[in-house]
Amino acid sequence: MSINWKKVIGVSAAVLGTAFVAASVVSKKKKPDTVYDNEPEQKNPLEGKKVVFIENVEEKENADGVKGHLEAIGDGDHKAGIYEKYVKRGIDIALSFGGLVVLSPVFAAVALAIKIEDPGPVLFTQKRVGKNKQYFKLHKFRSMKMCTPHDVPTHMLDNPDQYITKVGKFIRAHSLDELPQIWDIFIGNMSVIGPRPGLWNQDLLTAERDKYGANDVKPGLTGWAQINGRDELEIPDKAKLDGDYVQKIGPAMDAKVFLGSLHVFGRDDSVVEGGTGEMKKQGNNDDVHVRNGSKANILVVCQYYYPENFQITPICEQLVQDGYGVTVLTGLPNYPTGIIPEEYKKGHRDEYVNGVHVIRCHEIPRAKGIVKLGMNYLSYPVSASRKLSSLKEEYDLVFVYQLSPVLMAIPGIKYAKKHNIPLVHYCCDLWPESMKMYIHNENHPAYKAIMAISKKIYNAADIVVGQSTSFLPYLKNTHDLDGEKLRYMPAFADEEYLESDFTPEDDTTDFVFLGNLGIAQNLISVLKAVEMIKNLPGFKVHFVGDGTVLSEMKEFVDLHHLQDVVHFYGRRPVEEMPQYYKLADACLVSLKADNATGLTLPSKVQGYMAAGKPIIGMIDGSAKDVIDEAKCGICVPAGDISGLANAMKSFITENDKYSNCGQNGRQYFIDNFSKKKFMEKLEIEFERLVK
Repeated sequence: MSINWKKVIGVSAAVLGTAFVAASVVSKKKKPDTVYDNEPEQKNPLEGKKVVFIENVEEKENADGVKGHLEAIGDGDHKAGIYEKYVKRGIDIALSFGGLVVLSPVFAAVALAIKIEDPGPVLFTQKRVGKNKQYFKLHKFRSMKMCTPHDVPTHMLDNPDQYITKVGKFIRAHSLDELPQIWDIFIGNMSVIGPRPGLWNQDLLTAERDKYGANDVKPGLTGWAQINGRDELEIPDKAKLDGDYVQKIGPAMDAKVFLGSLHVFGRDDSVVEGGTGEMKKQGNNDDVHVRNGSKANILVVCQYYYPENFQITPICEQLVQDGYGVTVLTGLPNYPTGIIPEEYKKGHRDEYVNGVHVIRCHEIPRAKGIVKLGMNYLSYPVSASRKLSSLKEEYDLVFVYQLSPVLMAIPGIKYAKKHNIPLVHYCCDLWPESMKMYIHNENHPAYKAIMAISKKIYNAADIVVGQSTSFLPYLKNTHDLDGEKLRYMPAFADEEYLESDFTPEDDTTDFVFLGNLGIAQNLISVLKAVEMIKNLPGFKVHFVGDGTVLSEMKEFVDLHHLQDVVHFYGRRPVEEMPQYYKLADACLVSLKADNATGLTLPSKVQGYMAAGKPIIGMIDGSAKDVIDEAKCGICVPAGDISGLANAMKSFITENDKYSNCGQNGRQYFIDNFSKKKFMEKLEIEFERLVK
């Protein structure tokens, strides 16, 4: 039976319209009660006034832990602009109503969990300071026990953990306790974006905010101070950030705050029980950075670092050995995708790894789908920008390494520009060409926008290093890059692979692919080639890694009954790589033909060579040239499924023909891709730039 979509849409629109009207009627009726119109004794006598805090040790201590009171010094004079008055309110209404509808199942689940653990009201209200210091009732899911003192901030409680329920700890960490404030936004007491509303008796915070006009706008569900420190900030710092928001209020600022707030629903480590100023009390690790090198002090901005298997780790460790100070700003380790080790969930974000100072910022794991992919792309630069703004160490150079997409380089570029220090951009992937796997039309507005951004990013660097010879003419011709800025430095593999014996120990012919299982790698085509030869005896194919097409690959394997031939291991830490090289009789490399990834020389090619493994490639560009020149395997054009099947079949049935491929690859690696040569070239550039 076919679905009548017009009828479905019509009924849905009618239901939502009725719900909106009903919610609007209820909100109008409830609004006076939420701002104490029916309780005049509870209203703020200083509403609409400018105030200062008068300290007096003889008075009662307020919620900020200071003795004194507020005094009026004049009337407020803020005049809201068109955006604040009309556009922002329209956005608030649309988003809050949508949130109430979409999140209704979450509301129900949280409410039930609260009720089961600690019987009592699901919601609680607090008197908070709203726009122009008007008091209003703020709603939250109850996260603390019924015996908790009312109207006392968490940081003022003695041992606050004793009052927080298990459900409460979870919903606080994920900011779910704030969800009922969506109703406060719909009513009009709050906005989606704005300074977080203070308690009515936080006099010092109120006075500090008045210095910057931060009490002149509606408080928000999230704000500029929230994404730049939250509970850890001291009151003057928090008020200053809130004032910065008011000065820059507009669609761009609101968008920046909104995007910067997305990560809190995954995990927000800035919720510190013990509250305001906790960063200073505990001792921020950023204050104890040590310049551990006699040469230049380098800030490395990269998407992944140890224990992820990326070459930036040995690069940084070698820089430290050579006398440089190195601080790495990176994301959280994820292996397999989406699984974050427990120590990082618990706040293990600042550490020293073999002399390298590693600071980890939040990154939403990459996943299939344009929305999830976009959240991954945006979460890193937003979180990295926050971290960079708090670094206390002085650096001589910024080294941006292998960020995908290239817009993730923006925080490093801003930092280098702000501190007037040189920037080196190491390019392993071309943007926007890599977007062609998603957007095939160069005239598409999204492609043009990314091209414009990419041009600015690449041109902002003092030097752009390409890992493939094919990158240099491309960047010069399409991005108007000065040829004097361009350098060719191919990637390398760890030297220990050259000395290791990776001779397989069984009679099975094993093909191993190590790396990202993404769209660009064209791995469904690899599986199609495997299916063509699946009846050949004595061979297996192993995929070590994960990525956006892993689930699709597994579905293909199940559908075509390849479970006995194809095996998946997920992403593995770097120390486990030798066991997979030892498993391999030959290693696989593949890239799509219809985008610029075909220009890439994947670092796995060098790794395969160093390990002495024959290479079976379905790839074009520099990688094909290298494999053919080195005589280290078989290379067929990208997308040639039959060619790949024949190459694998040839390797299985005529293995003796390829007995010299592994040694050929190792010798080519020594002559062209050694770590020593790479580091010499890189350090020459660093020393030239920082003189």
